[in-house]
Amino acid sequence: MHSDSTEARSSSQRPPRAPAGLIAAGGVFAVGVVAIVALFLSPVIDGGATAPTFVYLLTMCAPLGFVIGLIFAFRSARGVR
Repeated sequence: MHSDSTEARSSSQRPPRAPAGLIAAGGVFAVGVVAIVALFLSPVIDGGATAPTFVYLLTMCAPLGFVIGLIFAFRSARGVR
């Protein structure tokens, strides 16, 4: 009987974990936002030179992460019903 109360106590003390889809969406969105900032700062830092091509490609991660987050939110809200 002692092990049951210890087991229940340890599971109730753990904070709830964020779903993996939400973490992935936030990470992809953050990479896109950092790329957007780098895109605007590169001419200032390099004296007018444009950013490398991979920075332009990474800026597409911001809307992609946003869409992934929306899809995850809609799917998780549908499961609550």
